[in-house]
Amino acid sequence: MTTAAKARRSSTTHPSWRTLTDGATARAARRPATQARPAGESSARPELHVVRGVVPSRRTLPFLALVIGILACALVSSMLLNAWMADTAYKMKTAQVELNVLTDHIETVRSDVREASAADTLAARAAKLGMVPAAAPGVIDLSSSTLAGGSAATADDEQ
Repeated sequence: MTTAAKARRSSTTHPSWRTLTDGATARAARRPATQARPAGESSARPELHVVRGVVPSRRTLPFLALVIGILACALVSSMLLNAWMADTAYKMKTAQVELNVLTDHIETVRSDVREASAADTLAARAAKLGMVPAAAPGVIDLSSSTLAGGSAATADDEQ
């Protein structure tokens, strides 16, 4: 008997899983070829089929570990980003409070400068220091080195 004949005979008596799942071959392998049943006669035994359970392959374990690792990394990174954002928000709040304090201080200093640079305040401080208002300006003639017009500032004793 040749090898091809053995393979054909082997596949009909002991069908492999591939031949059972291959369309026409599967239908042919399920039917018994040795006995033909009459049309009106029903069989006493039900027709049995081989059902293979789902067996996880060895490739699924690393894939599942990878998926679980990715999910764990996503969870940890989400938690770290949330903590980082909370820390940044706290720092921003602290900086905002400090900015408000400095803005109030700047407004106070500007108000003090405006009061100190008012005309009546400057005149009072100048009089306290012994300063007098300037008199009419004069003109100096450079060729003769003389002062034409104008007068010297004098302190009024009436003040």
